[in-house]
Amino acid sequence: MTLLSRPPPRLTLLLWLVGCILAGVILRKIPLGLPFFVTKWGGSALWGGMIWCCVAFCIPAKPRGFIAVTACLCAALTESLKLLHTPALDHVRMTALGSFLLGHHFAWANIGVYTAAILVFSCLLGRL
Repeated sequence: MTLLSRPPPRLTLLLWLVGCILAGVILRKIPLGLPFFVTKWGGSALWGGMIWCCVAFCIPAKPRGFIAVTACLCAALTESLKLLHTPALDHVRMTALGSFLLGHHFAWANIGVYTAAILVFSCLLGRL
């Protein structure tokens, strides 16, 4: 399997997308007694995987390499959005859902975790 091959069918992507969302919410919001490291970085990895699934779902005709690069750019953009502070965005961030989706603090490490997860998803799901 190469990075030029196509992503899996849309139904498979949708199931993985929903699985990432559910696992991320469970990992971050339900007290499972897991170490902070697992909840923090596991949630970030699932976010990166979710972004890959979203991009692959939206542009399934593109090669996996293109999808991976696009997903990495989207992940970096969403992380960089944390650097932007306007009254409207800060108001949204004060809500539980806004805080969960937009976050508060920019971290280069998050971009690294997102990128690693996107590459893993691209390689593993490309084999389905």
